[in-house]
Amino acid sequence: MNSGLLLSLSAIVLAGPWVLMPTSSIRPEISGVLRPLDWLNRLYCRFWHRLRLENRCPLPEQGPAILIANHTCSIDHMLLQAGSRRVLGFMIAREYFDHRALRPICERLGCIPVRRDGQDLAATRSALRSLEKGKVVPVFPEGRILPTSGRTLGPGKPGVAFLALRARVPVIPAFICGTPATNEVWKSLSTPSHSRILFGPPIDLSDLPSTPPFDRAILSTVTERMMDAIGCLQRQLLDEVDRPLG
Repeated sequence: MNSGLLLSLSAIVLAGPWVLMPTSSIRPEISGVLRPLDWLNRLYCRFWHRLRLENRCPLPEQGPAILIANHTCSIDHMLLQAGSRRVLGFMIAREYFDHRALRPICERLGCIPVRRDGQDLAATRSALRSLEKGKVVPVFPEGRILPTSGRTLGPGKPGVAFLALRARVPVIPAFICGTPATNEVWKSLSTPSHSRILFGPPIDLSDLPSTPPFDRAILSTVTERMMDAIGCLQRQLLDEVDRPLG
């Protein structure tokens, strides 16, 4: 590679985040150091995983919201962030949050560390505080990766239902498919794919109580509505993906 081409590519990488990305008035949360990181993430998702957004993400321009999605592999976080105009403060396993190289980024994004066993009241309180501050909290209701590229949905866990009832903020469903069929971090990052995301309208919880305690039946109802919303998006998108050409 000659020096002129190398300099040109370097200039594109360095200037791209400021020249090609929307201005801060359009995406006010994505500023400072997050701008080049967001640029690189969207570039990676767009070209390596051929990310296709079936519709515009319906998250509010500002204010709190919960974004729920199926969990297909370790890049789901990156794909959802690439498809959103807001900063997504994911709940992530504590061992990743505490990693020396990842912690500064996680803290800047507002990520919430959580124990893998799911029994973490501190994480729930942190999520509620983030929502009170007007942030977006994305959650995978299944609580684990199902590496089937979106072909299979697992049962939802009640923790997200409690969060939604307690916070009373918009709950936006999303469905992810076409991702690498692996639960290994490196393979999901290095394997090219044709990933797709379909967003749905907010889930209506207006007929349910908003003050605790929430009994098991209510939590089950909310969890079922969430997974039904994701399942509806799954059927809609996979029907299109599997439709014969011609």
